[in-house]
Amino acid sequence: MMINTHEQEKKQFMRLFREQGLDRFDERFQVLEAFLQLDHHVSHAEIVTQLKKNGIRLNDEFVISSMEHLCRFGFASKVEFDGGEPLYEHRHLGIHHDHMICTKCGTILEFKDEALEKQQQKVAKEYGFHMLQHRMEIYGLCSACMAKRQKLVLLHKAKQGEKLKVKQLEAGRQMQLRISSMGLKIGDELEVVSNGFGGQVVIATGETRLVIGSGMAQKIWVEPVDTSADASKNGHADHSPDPESIRVLLCDMRAGQEGTIVRVSGESTLRRRLLEMGINRGTRVYVEKYAPLKDPVELVVKGYHISLRVEEAAHILLENVTTRKDKK
Repeated sequence: MMINTHEQEKKQFMRLFREQGLDRFDERFQVLEAFLQLDHHVSHAEIVTQLKKNGIRLNDEFVISSMEHLCRFGFASKVEFDGGEPLYEHRHLGIHHDHMICTKCGTILEFKDEALEKQQQKVAKEYGFHMLQHRMEIYGLCSACMAKRQKLVLLHKAKQGEKLKVKQLEAGRQMQLRISSMGLKIGDELEVVSNGFGGQVVIATGETRLVIGSGMAQKIWVEPVDTSADASKNGHADHSPDPESIRVLLCDMRAGQEGTIVRVSGESTLRRRLLEMGINRGTRVYVEKYAPLKDPVELVVKGYHISLRVEEAAHILLENVTTRKDKK
């Protein structure tokens, strides 16, 4: 289905660009073809690399210019996450999605949720606002990064926006007294307002902001607060994403789940090996089990049992994820 969509876009490209009389048409078409070969969010440098793999050499300025035209005519969208470099993603007409971005490894997850879309429309209507377009970006840590992370971390390693609880003070008496005098004690919950400016960490406890120096932050052990569990207890957990609409990485799936592959990324050698194993777009994959240390993961693909390292599974994106009740 995606291949047919790409063919349609190539035909529309030919019609629109010829109508507009743009120069170097053939070379711009080569940029489009290279872009369509890349399924993830890509930089112009990655497009240049793909062009070289196709035996084509075009300079950066021309590729950027061509991508700007693709954005102008609606073949691509240009996005910048958290002030990072500009990235390009495919723009399929009539299809909208939002993003979750891991602030540690940079993984970008696409998702869509009809309940959220309706809620946004409802809010806009209540304010008398006519919504033309919107974009949602959720920043945090992906499950792969969370799995690698220790339960307890030092405050100076915490990420902006995290909600944490003070668990332990690894400090001498004088330092403990200083921390206590600031109004911070074991058991207190806090939010990281900012981290990284001159080594200082700005936190909020209730409505009070505190600036913690680098030396002090390296003495305070904290653990994440499970805000999702608290929301459920308070009755504020509204709509969970539709499992048939959300897209997840294979490394984030649980044993007993299966899904349909929509994208296989990674460097050419890894991607080619995965494709040779039968891991390609449209294939249904079942997660049979994880090894005792959670790596590797055992899969069933086209009736065959295969093993993948978790870091390899992180390059495989799936949708229509469901849990099979006939297998554990």
